[in-house]
Amino acid sequence: MSESNLNESVSIDRVVERYGEWTAMSIYLGNDKYTLMPPQVDYRLRRLVQITSDLVGKSLDQLRVLDLACLEGHYGIEFAQHGAEVVGIEIREANLEKARFVKHHLNLNNLHFHQDDVRNLSKEKYGSFDVVICSGILYHLQPPDVFEFVKNIYKVCDRLVLFDTFISIRDDKSVEFEGKTYWGLDYCEHAEGATEEDKKRDLWASINNVSSFWMTEPSLCNLIASVGFTSFYECHIPVMPNNYYSDRKTYVAIKGQPVRVLSSPITDQSPQAEIPEHEPKKVHSAQIKRSPIFRFVKRTFPQPVKNIIKPVLRAVRFLEPDNTPKFLNKQANPSK
Repeated sequence: MSESNLNESVSIDRVVERYGEWTAMSIYLGNDKYTLMPPQVDYRLRRLVQITSDLVGKSLDQLRVLDLACLEGHYGIEFAQHGAEVVGIEIREANLEKARFVKHHLNLNNLHFHQDDVRNLSKEKYGSFDVVICSGILYHLQPPDVFEFVKNIYKVCDRLVLFDTFISIRDDKSVEFEGKTYWGLDYCEHAEGATEEDKKRDLWASINNVSSFWMTEPSLCNLIASVGFTSFYECHIPVMPNNYYSDRKTYVAIKGQPVRVLSSPITDQSPQAEIPEHEPKKVHSAQIKRSPIFRFVKRTFPQPVKNIIKPVLRAVRFLEPDNTPKFLNKQANPSK
């Protein structure tokens, strides 16, 4: 083994000896060596980089990127290797030292790590960013911190925020914030009686709150809109084949300018609607599996008879409400 490789091996071994093994992020160090062995494919990394490249409107080397609660720093390291100016914020020393080891090993002078609580995020402290990465942190916070955190993200963001987070599929609990109601569930972060040292050693949990609040998807969307983002999207491609949870999603929030609707004043003047909670998802009637009797009646009864039966069935909620456009109803029923 050459002297340079020996020194490299000793250095990473010392980091591991003091701070533990890398827990998730398999970062290439050169010479066929990774921080996590055997190396693992990071599909989320590919997704975040591709989203940014597709949507931000600049080349990656022109960006200023913020990675919040950056863990061992892989996302920030990737963007720094593309030439972006990157800031990573992480509160746990063990995670931070691993990230700094890779930064120095790869000579990434455009990458800066800060030991801080992301709840302290402000434009005055860290400046503004073209892209903000909020991956794996939103569901580790409690109200009102989680709401204030999203507001602070909006303030430091100039263009895109990438949210990768769990959402609640239950609306067990409601929380009020600034006159609005948000729904979700409480999640236990630490065992009852856990000490501060126990919490610090749990590298994938909250830093001090014993429980966190997972928002429903409607609540998350409504919060994103209420703080000022102009559009919000879910990403499906690039695919994440190792994402086993249907309640773990990647979203993109865009900070743009509201656009006037010129051809429809009534549309332009109407307030933005919120996504309703507690309502079952509706589907087109063509996708509802009907009974043999229903299919027989629909196929054999003349239209005038069906026009008499349908209002009765809708009144008892056997059929869904009639959403047929008026002009089609008039064509089907000229006497009306």
